[in-house]
Amino acid sequence: MKLYDVIRKENNKLENDPKPQTEERLIIAEPKSKKRRRIIFFGLLALVVTIIYISGIYLVRAKIIIKERHIPFNIESVVIDIPHEKESTEGRLSFQTMTVNSEINREIFGSELVDIKGKAKGEVVFLNEYSKTSVTLKSGTKIIGSNGKTYLTQETANIPGYTVDSKSKKTAGASNTVSIIASETGPSSNSTGISFSISGYTGAKKTQLYARSIGSISGGESGMMHTVSDAERPALIESLKTQLSERLKRETRAQIPNNLITYPDLQFISIDSNSLKLEGEGVKFTAKIKGTMISYLIPKSLFESAIAKEVLSDKSYTNISIPNLTSLSVVPESAIPANSQTPPGSISLKISGQGFVIPKASPERIKQSLMGLNRKSFDSVISNFSEIETAKFKMLPFWAPFFPKQERYLKVETL
Repeated sequence: MKLYDVIRKENNKLENDPKPQTEERLIIAEPKSKKRRRIIFFGLLALVVTIIYISGIYLVRAKIIIKERHIPFNIESVVIDIPHEKESTEGRLSFQTMTVNSEINREIFGSELVDIKGKAKGEVVFLNEYSKTSVTLKSGTKIIGSNGKTYLTQETANIPGYTVDSKSKKTAGASNTVSIIASETGPSSNSTGISFSISGYTGAKKTQLYARSIGSISGGESGMMHTVSDAERPALIESLKTQLSERLKRETRAQIPNNLITYPDLQFISIDSNSLKLEGEGVKFTAKIKGTMISYLIPKSLFESAIAKEVLSDKSYTNISIPNLTSLSVVPESAIPANSQTPPGSISLKISGQGFVIPKASPERIKQSLMGLNRKSFDSVISNFSEIETAKFKMLPFWAPFFPKQERYLKVETL
């Protein structure tokens, strides 16, 4: 094939092929209503987000979680003088006493029969309606019961004078309880409760200076009674005393208020030997013994503060706690009364031991310092509280930029 024929054939092929058509696109304008709806949608969305953000500012809740400092200490034989509460001013460290009385009754069998002659015993309170000045009665003073029997006081009685209020009402002065014993043996001096006049007093003094029994007067006996043998007696008495001591400790613990504290060396048990009864009419009878426990009590918070002043170099802490306060050794520096009804004017205590002091940060101060502040200020505010070791916070809603402006929406918790 000639070159001319090839060129002609190619030209004919191009002429027979269809020409490419130019693609045309139809651009349709968006309706105005659809565009308006889109603008409204995004506007409402922005409004909702704004409302949520603003509500987060005004409805925010915050919880502050703090960990307080623990400052270790070691105290060795430090002596603190503590006055009695009547000798101390309000808010100053002082002590008070608490007396608990109890009795043990146990059924036992008597192995011997003996002739018993016992005198009735009891307690009375003297009342003074006669004078405004106090009256003192010596131990051994004779008093006459309304049952016609004679009794003797076994300790000195101090009877305060009477007082008169603004309405001219007289209030009799009352003594502490005073032990008495019948002059005669036998059950005729026993009584469930009587009044007494003082022997030798006449006229107004006889009727206005008198005594009343506290509880029953008992123990007056005569005749053949069952009792335990001499061989059994020591072990039985020791068992009764042990049981009585445990009861006194248990009853005392139940009566000590939570804001007061005591220590083993500040508690004393007295067994009333005169109350011991190991005789009865039958082979089986009730053995009895009475006792008293006196405890010297100290205000817990004030005692903690007194110890903290001794062991901390920083004296600026106004509120502290010592969690292991009861584990410290606290003993009297000198002897203190173990059973006196009149406590001493002051006591000296020697304190030793180890522990740690926790300065207590005031939740109110923390709240007031953070109210309405930007959350970014949290660390700088907390750094002003030397009582706090670490702290963190939680916000609700979490995006709120500021702490609540009202204290009630702030909560402080301690780890």
